[in-house]
Amino acid sequence: MKTSPPGRRISLTLLVALLLAGPALAERTLIQTNDGITVEEQPEPGRTLPVLFGTTTMSATPQEIAAWIGAVHTYTEWQHNCEEARSLPQPDGTRLSYNRIASPWPVSDRDVVLRSQRADKPDGSIHIEFRNTDAANAPQSTGAVRMPRLQGSYELVPVEDGTRVVYTLDSDPGGSLPTWLVRQASKDLPFKTLKNLRARAEAGPPPQP
Repeated sequence: MKTSPPGRRISLTLLVALLLAGPALAERTLIQTNDGITVEEQPEPGRTLPVLFGTTTMSATPQEIAAWIGAVHTYTEWQHNCEEARSLPQPDGTRLSYNRIASPWPVSDRDVVLRSQRADKPDGSIHIEFRNTDAANAPQSTGAVRMPRLQGSYELVPVEDGTRVVYTLDSDPGGSLPTWLVRQASKDLPFKTLKNLRARAEAGPPPQP
């Protein structure tokens, strides 16, 4: 009985491992670069929307940008298609917010309750992540579909000319959506949100509620 040389056995083992791992290593696809903002998407099997990534540089500091991200009452000013946003006080002091996202007729609006967490790092960068939660007394708005999943993050990293901002969004809007709307959302949501946030963060601090 013939046996393969050791080197060949290692090569075959590596090849099999790569083939098995291949489908799990979904690649990002560039879908838009405009006005200093790059938008990429990463398809996820069985999901309506891909995971979206928006990247840009802002002349504001991480702290200045984080102040806007933390100001829930300003979301309708800069988060794309945000129709309504308000803080939901919790007895344990956790930070929750209610968001309603407008959709074009005849698609129903979506709404969601989010829990956010912020981590300030020793190098001056700030990581803010958010995730939908049911742990809140927030009745669903009339005519809106409650989103089963909305999670993501803002990564704010100080660089020589300001702050590098990476915005990640992983969502399941629930229900059924037209293909054209899904494609448009992939381009518009990260791009317009970052563009609006950049304009406000560079102009000054958020207004008081």
